[in-house]
Amino acid sequence: MAENKENPISINDIPTEILYQIVSLIPLKEAARTIILSSSWKHLWTPIQVFLNINFDQITSQESGQQMSWVVSSFLNTYVNSYQILNLSFLESNSVSHEETLFMKAIKGVDKELYISFHGENTNDFSLSIELPLCENANLLSLKTLHLRSITGMARSFLPGLFSGFRNLETLSLEKCNGLQFVDLKAHDMLHNFVILDCENMRSVNILSAPNLKSFLYRGTLVKIELKEVPKLCDVTLNLKGTTTLSDYNEFDCEDVVSLLASLKDVEVLTLSGWLLEWLCTRGVTLDMLEFKFDKLKELSWIDYCMNTQKRDSLVSFLTLTPSLENLFIKIDEKWSAVPSPHFQESWPYVWTDDLHSFQLKHLKMVKFFGFKIGEDDQVLVSLMDLLLKRAIAIKEMSVAEPENKLSWRVAKIPQSHLKMIKSSSTRTSYSSKSSSLLLSLSEKCYFQLTPINAN
Repeated sequence: MAENKENPISINDIPTEILYQIVSLIPLKEAARTIILSSSWKHLWTPIQVFLNINFDQITSQESGQQMSWVVSSFLNTYVNSYQILNLSFLESNSVSHEETLFMKAIKGVDKELYISFHGENTNDFSLSIELPLCENANLLSLKTLHLRSITGMARSFLPGLFSGFRNLETLSLEKCNGLQFVDLKAHDMLHNFVILDCENMRSVNILSAPNLKSFLYRGTLVKIELKEVPKLCDVTLNLKGTTTLSDYNEFDCEDVVSLLASLKDVEVLTLSGWLLEWLCTRGVTLDMLEFKFDKLKELSWIDYCMNTQKRDSLVSFLTLTPSLENLFIKIDEKWSAVPSPHFQESWPYVWTDDLHSFQLKHLKMVKFFGFKIGEDDQVLVSLMDLLLKRAIAIKEMSVAEPENKLSWRVAKIPQSHLKMIKSSSTRTSYSSKSSSLLLSLSEKCYFQLTPINAN
């Protein structure tokens, strides 16, 4: 086909209706990037401006909540098959110039998702009670994902009216709500995922009832977490990075952590901060104190900022509680900050070690190490490899990934009878080259061969 040089087609010539259809097929984060393509694409993201005249003395009234719910439901009902942005502002009637105050910005996605970021200073701490009851609000009925960011004390007064309309809500997340201290959740049977991220002053999370909740993700300060009436919960993440405040809470002790772990005993997938296990160990918690095991746990991800002998021992001790484990991921990331605690002891109290020489991981098939630096973490890494291979009688795959070097290694233990043959080959014992296999030793009789899987 000959090129039409007289009437070239420009990206700016695409009709708006077609542009809406295009972005409706793209995930929200990627769709937002289309704003840089041209002025016509930027036009798609022009916010709807809404101004409310509300008496701030009545900001917590039921009427205010209903008005807020009406604005959001009307917004969700616009441009059903496209993304849309809403800027909601207050007009301060007491101000001579009628000054505008931005209250929130909302982004509606095509996959029945709504992201709300609140604006304004929050000087007071507050609690949030979330109830997701049955309702028949047609405009809010179809919403499946609600993401709330930076909730303020003033915004909190509107939220009960909003929550009452989300009958089909499947995912609820709270992020960077710094004034939020206490959360109570009572959900209907449609909620499947609950997420809390980086709420700095959080002190308590209480899930009172969520009959079909399947996934719970918490990232932030170690707080008191209670999970009740969550029979379908199967995937939990407790990412406790960069946290120190709990050690100052006199009302909190290790029994709360043990109680939390007990409430997770039936989950199938668990991501756990290594710091939590270390924290328990330093308080003298032994296996005899735990009257349960994680009998249904199939996949465990252990995350921390480093690996040393203390962290290794606490991890291995925890593994004695996971008889059905199939997949184990051990992830090291220096970006996760160390968590100093005045209660940590310099000398390691050797607890949780009663069964370290007798337990077996009969179902463990795969072990993956992420973030280890070959040449620096060799001894701890190799000792952990050796122990896992001894306890995992059916293991099929063990590998080490080095993201910084874009390398992955397949791990194999070398039998004593093959050691001379391996040493005489091209396998190296130093980290000078990335093209050949690497030989690591735990002792004179225990060697591991690391073979590159890929090199980019």
